[in-house]
Amino acid sequence: MVTSQQIGEYLKRVPPLPEALSGALKSLEEGELASAAKAASSDPALIHYLKQVVNSAAYGFKQELKDPMQIFSALGTERAKQLLYAYMVHSVAPQKWGYFSLDKEGFRQFQVSLMQKWEQIVSAEKIEEKYMSAAALMSAGLIVADAIFADHASDVALIRESGDLDLDTILERVSRLSFEQLVRAIAKKWEVDDDIIRLVSLSFGKTDCSGSESLCRPARLLHLLLFYELSRPVMLDAGANAFISFNPEFSMPVLERFEEIVGVA
Repeated sequence: MVTSQQIGEYLKRVPPLPEALSGALKSLEEGELASAAKAASSDPALIHYLKQVVNSAAYGFKQELKDPMQIFSALGTERAKQLLYAYMVHSVAPQKWGYFSLDKEGFRQFQVSLMQKWEQIVSAEKIEEKYMSAAALMSAGLIVADAIFADHASDVALIRESGDLDLDTILERVSRLSFEQLVRAIAKKWEVDDDIIRLVSLSFGKTDCSGSESLCRPARLLHLLLFYELSRPVMLDAGANAFISFNPEFSMPVLERFEEIVGVA
């Protein structure tokens, strides 16, 4: 089983925010799109990623966006933040996954689809836009878990023989950490707003969510969305669909609204 020292080593594989990204996020916090674009421009890989995503069919801009200032202006403050965090998740994802049958492009497509649908929900529900970044962070735990599962494949196989268990339960038995804890640790390392981390934690559907908690409804919707996106063929084929344990009781209060917004037949 994984020791606490080893967990620390796994988390070290996730670096802190690089200077370009940190500067861009700081400028966005101050509402300075031009300064954010300038800071991001010092990282060619980041600009390449942004161009790749914003010029994809998922975003549907009529003209190709080539200049960083064009990209940041078209996205706006909160959408730009979301994509910057998504880039961090994407950049630390392995070229060759050790346990899940994923590749970099398949993971990127999963991330983009998750973010796009979360944007729809945030807009339709009039959720405060700062929470848009939550979806970009949700799958960060998969990257660390992949390394843990790959290095302890025999332990994972032995646990799986004991029953039909979801990946979150297996991860906790191997490492005494859940996906939610991994995502939260990564988000803190990247200096994500505490309110966004709270929403991400709630959306795993493990914590009792009372009606007085203002983030309950968004958390239920995000829980449903993650389960919906993990059910896509690319994640099913990769063996990553059981990233979270689906909680029907947690999701039920918003199920009809979710189907209405996302367009589930």
